[in-house]
Amino acid sequence: MTGRPASVSLVIPAYNEEAAIESVIDRAAAVLARTVSDHELIVLDDASTDGTWAVIERARQRCPSMRTERHATNQGIAATFEDLYRLASKDFVFLISGDGQFPPETLEKCTPLLDRYDIIICKRVVKQYTPYRHAISFAFRWVPKLLFGVDAIDPGGIKCMKREIIQQIPVQSTSVFVESERIIRAVKRGYRLTSVDMEQAPRIGGQAKGARLSTLLGAVRDMTTCWWRLSVLRRPA
Repeated sequence: MTGRPASVSLVIPAYNEEAAIESVIDRAAAVLARTVSDHELIVLDDASTDGTWAVIERARQRCPSMRTERHATNQGIAATFEDLYRLASKDFVFLISGDGQFPPETLEKCTPLLDRYDIIICKRVVKQYTPYRHAISFAFRWVPKLLFGVDAIDPGGIKCMKREIIQQIPVQSTSVFVESERIIRAVKRGYRLTSVDMEQAPRIGGQAKGARLSTLLGAVRDMTTCWWRLSVLRRPA
């Protein structure tokens, strides 16, 4: 990679984020304009049932270069992430949430590192979690580290990742563990990983959905399957 800033796709999933999504889009567009000369902004609405789509369309009037997509039916967080990755076309993909908890300005910490690292994890200094969510977060960082020997640092947070990794490394997980699986496989292939600190903001609206029992069970299933393939069957990462 040359010394010039890499091109960046900033992608945003949204589901029932009517209260926050407009501010997130405006801030994302502003940080892209001042940080990366070659960029794109993509927002995907996962069939919201509130006014999220109308807000996104209103924001697009101020940012005509922004690309917007909408699922006809709700696909869930993991599938929405994968669709956003497929829509992205730049060298790096920076994925943030539509709820305002992950500041798009964190990209400014990532861009100086893009010529030396392939994955930059935005590590939350303080997580806006209940004790129950803290326990889940702790487990989903340290259990994979024990099983795979790879520290994903903050797998439930956001990251700036080389699009080449998404294109060239197939993943099997269909739950939220897919983010950890992709990091694990990339590091085992020799891609370079680092992190930057990030201050998480309070949720503006919507409801957190990451601790649902079905979500957790799906992640445990996928983590077990991935461990079986990589560690027991010893299939190449």
